[in-house]
Amino acid sequence: MAAANEAAITGVCRCNNVHMCVWCGSRILAVRAANAQAMADGLAAKGYGLHLGTNTLRHFERMPFGSNRKGERFGLVSVLHDGWTGAYGSAGRPWRRLRADFGIIGYERAYEDTWGPDTGFHLHWHTLWVTAAPLDEERQVRFRRRLAEAWADGVRAAGGYEVSMTCDRPDCSCGGEGHGTDLRPLNKGEEGETARYLYKDGDKGTAKIGLELSGQEFKSGRKAGRLSPWQLGDAAAAELAANGTPGVFTERYRERERGIFGVRKQYRTQNLNRLVRELGIPQDTRTEEEITDDTEGLTAIAVIPAATWYRHIARRPGRRLDLIKVAEAYGLPGVRRLVESWGLAWGTDVLDPPTPAAPAMPGDLDADQLGFAVMSEAEAEFRDARRAANADRAAELAAALHRFRNPGEPIRVKVSLKKPIRAKRPRPAA
Repeated sequence: MAAANEAAITGVCRCNNVHMCVWCGSRILAVRAANAQAMADGLAAKGYGLHLGTNTLRHFERMPFGSNRKGERFGLVSVLHDGWTGAYGSAGRPWRRLRADFGIIGYERAYEDTWGPDTGFHLHWHTLWVTAAPLDEERQVRFRRRLAEAWADGVRAAGGYEVSMTCDRPDCSCGGEGHGTDLRPLNKGEEGETARYLYKDGDKGTAKIGLELSGQEFKSGRKAGRLSPWQLGDAAAAELAANGTPGVFTERYRERERGIFGVRKQYRTQNLNRLVRELGIPQDTRTEEEITDDTEGLTAIAVIPAATWYRHIARRPGRRLDLIKVAEAYGLPGVRRLVESWGLAWGTDVLDPPTPAAPAMPGDLDADQLGFAVMSEAEAEFRDARRAANADRAAELAAALHRFRNPGEPIRVKVSLKKPIRAKRPRPAA
């Protein structure tokens, strides 16, 4: 399909992988970031309390990324998930007490990870906590400490290293509370005003709360030497191109590629979803397939059958990209010339697009309506008789199977032998 300087391939499967695919991930995460930002704005305007939290693990270069796959749970990613379940699992009594003490309505949680050659994999959660009302400074401190204690207990039970709970660095931003759990208020209840955005310094200026929750792949690693997942992929590709053999970047990328399976990038609790719907906060409800479908407004210029696609295009490196570039630059004539240069026959291997049907006028009948014929009375009687015979045959078969499975059950006699059989009277002549 193509338009002016724009082309796309439709009718093919897309991976919709927000963790590994640059093309799909950037589109899906942009929509999720917009949803998170709209939710934060709407809740703040209604007077709810918003708090941005971060939960991290103590990690070292030698520690593996791990996996959540069934039968092989291990490593950092497993500790991260099991630690969260142990700390804030909805069925646990500590979580119910925490929710009641601070009026927690729900949360939206986002996964993020980076990698560095000296520090290894750094996995953590970003969470937008929503409370029934903003918390004053004293309750905010208590809220952070309670979250930190629950997180430390959950990580310890999951087999991870002790979470950082104290800090003796002078003038540290954590205030001596440690770096395992962070919690920042996004609105100031004592001033009687709700904050609408969270602005923070970053590599690309200022970012909103939606970007913080969903936009890891749009940002660089926070510290020098750390790489975001897509930066790690770029480094692995450059390494393979330069050396021809896998190195440390490629190995770490493949390790993450296997371990990220089954990890949810973003999750919002049901209570929070219900509140968003009740308040009428607008949300983009498109599925991932609809988000990554970029063919709206384009016109079909060719139809490639599945056999041609898989045999001559999908499995030939570079041909899909060549097809897109030629379609954008030269349209249908260029695509036809390119296809024929591959030894394919236009009209056999690649087909012309179907002719669009003219819009129907009011009162017009379509092809199905024009081909409709009224069923005759004899045909209707025949179909009714055939339907009744099929039903009787099915009932007879079911009864026979029942007698076969239950040989000791007595057979019910439907005809009474005591009642005399009367002969049918002949019908009088008309």
